[in-house]
Amino acid sequence: MLSLIVIFSFSTSGCISEEEEYYYSIDDSEAGTNSDGTSDVLFTITLKDNGGIDMDFSELAIIIKQDSVSHNCATIGTMGNCTVVQTSGVDESQWEIGEILSITENGVDICSQNCIITLSVSGPEDSEIVGPTILNTS
Repeated sequence: MLSLIVIFSFSTSGCISEEEEYYYSIDDSEAGTNSDGTSDVLFTITLKDNGGIDMDFSELAIIIKQDSVSHNCATIGTMGNCTVVQTSGVDESQWEIGEILSITENGVDICSQNCIITLSVSGPEDSEIVGPTILNTS
């Protein structure tokens, strides 16, 4: 019986996984780039190493909130008031360590001049990080 337990424990190793950790940094768009237009880059977000791993792009969800209005940013296609654009990296299916994503307005003027944006980033296994508030300045 003991040998069956030992064999079973070796055969299931790796099946139970710990929740992965993701680290990111946010950079405000350059001063003076927000306009009354509807295609401004609101901010960029970079996946940091810090012992983390690449994230499957299809599991990434970014929601920004401005003036009590929430906007789901599309990672695939062009649906949504904002889009997540991969501006670097090698694999389009992964948000890779060090890769910079641009969060861009998509036909809606989310931030014209000075505004405060709150964001949340969700990933695999329902991990969620409520990010810092970003002040865009003109």
